[in-house]
Order: sequence, then structure tokens, then C-alpha cells
Amino acid sequence: MSMMIDRCSVIEYILNMDVKCSGLVTIFDEEYSEENEEDIAKLILKKNRPLILLQNHNGRVNVSEQQFSTIKETVCSDAILFVQNLDDFPPIYEQVNDYFHAKKVILVTSNSSTEADKLLGDIRSDNFFLLIERSQRLLEIHRWVISDRIQKNFVFRHSNLKKVLPVQRQTLMGRHLTIATLDFPPIVFAKKNDLSGKVVVYGIEPTIMEILAERLDFRFSYILPVNDEMWGTLIFNGPENVTVTGLLGFLHRKEADVSYGDLHIQDRLLSYVDFTRAFRNNFECFLIPAPRPYAKWTALYHPFSSAIWTFTGISCIVAVATLRLLAKYSSRHPNKDAFFSDTMVCVLYILGNMLSAQQPQEVRSPANRLFLIWFLLAAATIIPTLYRSGLISYITFPYTPDPIDTIQQLVDSPLQKISWGNYFKQSLSDSNDPLQRKLGSQFAIATNLSQMFALLETNSWAVMSNQGNLRYQAFTLFPPTSDGPRVHLMRECVFPTRSALGLQKHSSLKPYFDKEIYHLVESGIVEHITSQWAKKQKKWDPTKSTKLAAYSLDSLQGAFYLLGLGIALSFLAFLSEFMFNGYHNRNIYKKKTVN
Repeated sequence: MSMMIDRCSVIEYILNMDVKCSGLVTIFDEEYSEENEEDIAKLILKKNRPLILLQNHNGRVNVSEQQFSTIKETVCSDAILFVQNLDDFPPIYEQVNDYFHAKKVILVTSNSSTEADKLLGDIRSDNFFLLIERSQRLLEIHRWVISDRIQKNFVFRHSNLKKVLPVQRQTLMGRHLTIATLDFPPIVFAKKNDLSGKVVVYGIEPTIMEILAERLDFRFSYILPVNDEMWGTLIFNGPENVTVTGLLGFLHRKEADVSYGDLHIQDRLLSYVDFTRAFRNNFECFLIPAPRPYAKWTALYHPFSSAIWTFTGISCIVAVATLRLLAKYSSRHPNKDAFFSDTMVCVLYILGNMLSAQQPQEVRSPANRLFLIWFLLAAATIIPTLYRSGLISYITFPYTPDPIDTIQQLVDSPLQKISWGNYFKQSLSDSNDPLQRKLGSQFAIATNLSQMFALLETNSWAVMSNQGNLRYQAFTLFPPTSDGPRVHLMRECVFPTRSALGLQKHSSLKPYFDKEIYHLVESGIVEHITSQWAKKQKKWDPTKSTKLAAYSLDSLQGAFYLLGLGIALSFLAFLSEFMFNGYHNRNIYKKKTVN
């Protein structure tokens, strides 16, 4: 490239640098010069790709229907702007990005360097080239580079463009970035030292950020959101007046370059911030109060289901009736069993065998012997053995009803539902699924995470959050007790989420981060970091109690209740017999007196 070069050659060289787009858009002032017309004609001849010509009307460009159809067929376009009034450029630049997905933008003008540099500082894109025409030299090429400085190159008639405009390195060249994050364990642990003011950050996503910093060659410092702003919300103060808070607010106000902390990609935010490609998938689930154990005395009947209790009772009744009938109809037999001629004796005999407290008697009737052999084997041996083993387990380990594990069960339950911010409530309310819409209508909105999780102590709230965060909160705030787990993580989750880094709108950092994040995800590094942090964290085990379960008065309350009930009934029976005998003796005494 030591040959004579002109302005069109410079433009063509820039367009051929790095990635080439399939479309070309040219925008010029209404009173553009013949020289601009000549450059456009050369580009048309040299470039075998769709070309759209537009006119600048005081900062606005009008796109025809035919041009719109060309836009739809084009993946991305480069743009060349011949604009002298730099005040017209910002709205035109916004239109170019919105309509044409512009990759490179070249602005040809003759304004002063001061005005040009100010414009570059506002746009902050390393794909934006500003060509300033000078009389003593052919062109000045001003460009904002990713290290956050203005690079100036001078092109003369015999310049070597490869030396003047070398291909940029695919790193941030030591640039300092301000990163906004928040405390959201185990994804991010972030604490600020009140004395030094230094922010200490570690966790899954901070580890990923450290790898990105090493690969992309940048330095960074942290800032944290104030109060309870957390990720941030959109506050609409009017049609054109929107306040963005939290991590998103830092990006929207350009106080931070990057933000992270389980930041979900949301379409409603794309008008205010940008996101990198997603690097982690997760689920939003519910943490609910664990069902409380049944009272200890209920261990007396829990070992068997209602069906088994029913059939056992029927079997005992049949056994009593059989013994009584056999005794009655064998009364004339020489080997009759007079012992079973009393119904109450039959009842006590069957219950005694069922409770392994046999009442040994001489059984003479062959029929009774045959019946009792099978009854003692099937009923009096197997059933009591199973009952005792079940009774021991229910006494020593708390027995609880089945927990809520599905969204349908949760919707039908009296539990109140809550999550941070209004995003999930709105998403569920707008869902096509009637069950999710009903769930969304039951949602309350939390503004403080600590207070939100504290609601679980009341046993009347269900809290929705990231699955990993719920496990961490369950372990740290609600460790299991000897009575069992205090909280329960539902098996069915609400919906999946995708986490990414947040960036400023139209951030020049996006292609750099997207490329490296793609490599980290495809190579399995992100998954490896997540698994390593999971191994470091103490796992929440809802079945693990804080102390060994031992027999206690509370454990045996069923036995003592049963004993007390038996004593009370026996005492009532004794009183009844005492009163009956007294009444009977008085009648006898009166008869003797009369006689």
C-alpha cells in the first residue's frame, strides 16, 4: 500500500478490517459535495454487497419500504456517514444501530479535533472511526480504543495504511473497569469493610470474572448497591422518564462498566442495558416451611395404614366369633373347650396373643387347635412383629406428613408466596399457563432479602429464589433439629433462568466478553468452577439432625397416654363393679330382713 491513496481507499481499508458485514449503508447531508458523490460511486463499483443510500434531514433519516426489505435480508451492515453538523450525529447513530445492526461506523467530517474527541468519548465504541479532512494532510483518523483513550492516526498521500491502522489486539489493554455486584451467596459473597471501605468479593461468578480479567487484560474495582436496591427495578415516572435502580441503575447511569450477581437476561431491560451471552443456567424454586412432625403419641397407630388396621380388627372379630362358635357347637363333644364358652374370654385370649401376652390353656378341640395354629402363625406372630418394629422407628424418628412438592399443591395451599421485586410476579401473571397465572396472582413483592427469608419462621410463607441460593439459606438460617428439617425445597421449580453479565447499552465491551465467555462455557470451565464451589460449601441435608435421637418422655408419650387411659378405664370399671356389688348386697340384705 505504498501507492497513492485517496479518501475512498482509506474507507475501503477500514471496512475490510476484521469482520466484514454483508450490507453497506451510506448517509449524507442534503447538500453533500460532488466529492462525496464520487466516493459513493467508487464504493458501489468496488463493493459487491447491498448498498442503501439515505439522506440526513436535521438528524433524521427516512427509510423506505423497499429499503426495509433489504434490511431484513441483511445480517449486519457497515455505515458511512458524510455529516458536517455533529449535533445531527447522535440521533442518526442511534437509528443506524437500531435499523441496520451496524458493525463499523465511519463518520467523514471536517470539524475540529476537540469536537470530534468529545463525540468519541460519548460513544465509546472501538468500531467507530472518525475521519477528519485536513488541508495540509489527507485525513486524520480518530478512534476510541478499548483501553479508554483516543487514538489518532494521520494519513498522507503515500502512507502505509497497515502501519497507520494496525489490527487491534483482542484484549482490553490494561483498561480499568468498574464492576457492580451484590451479596448473593453462594453465587457472590460481597462484604464492605466499614473501616477501610474496601469491598471483599468472592464466589462462583467472581472467580469467572478473575479468569476473564486475566484473558482480556483488564483491571477492576467493585461497587455495591445501596440499601436494598439489589439487582434494581424500573420506576416509571412518566412516558419518557424512567428511573433504574440497583445494579442495573449503575449501568444505565454509566457509573459501572459491568455488573453481575445472578443477573437474569430479561427482554424488558434491553432498552436500558445490554447483556453478554449467557454463561449459567439455573432454576427459580420455592423454599417452604417443612411439615411439622405428628404428635409422638400418634406413633401408636402410624406403623400401620388405615387399611391394615381395618383388616386386623376384622380378623380379631372373626377369630373371637370362630372360637366362640366352635366352643358352642362342640359342647357335646367329649373334648369340648369349656374355656372358650365365654365371649369375653375369647376376646381377651385373641388380644393377648396379638400383644404377645398369651394365656396358656389346654385346648382339646381339634377344630380349635387347627384354627389357633394358623391364627397364631399369621396374625399373632407376623402382625405384632411388624407393628413393634414400626413402632420403634416412629418413636425414635419424627413422622411428618408428605410435603408440598408441586406447583399445583402450592397454589392450592394456604401458604403466602413471595419473591424479590416484581419481575417474577409480572412474568407469571402474563403467562399462557392458567396455573402460573393463578400463582402470579398470589404473589407478594419483597424489597429486602433478609426480611423475606425471615418470613419462613412464621410457617405461613413460601419464598422463591435461585435454587442454589435457597440451599445456602436453608443451611445457614434453618439447620435441621432433632424434630426434623425446618424448611423444605420443593422438587418442582417454576421456570429456568439464564445468567449473564450486565453491560451499558451499546457497550463496546460486549464482543470481547461474549467471545471469552463462549470459550469458558464450551471448554467446561464455568461448569468446573461451579462444581468446585459446590464442593467447598457445606451441603444442606434436611434429614440430618443436630443431635442423636434418644428415648425420652416425649418419645414414649403414646405409651404413657395408653397406660393412663387403661388405668382410667379400669378404675371406672372398678367403680361400676363396686357400685353394682353394693346395690346387689343391699337387695340381698333387704330380702333376708323381710324373711
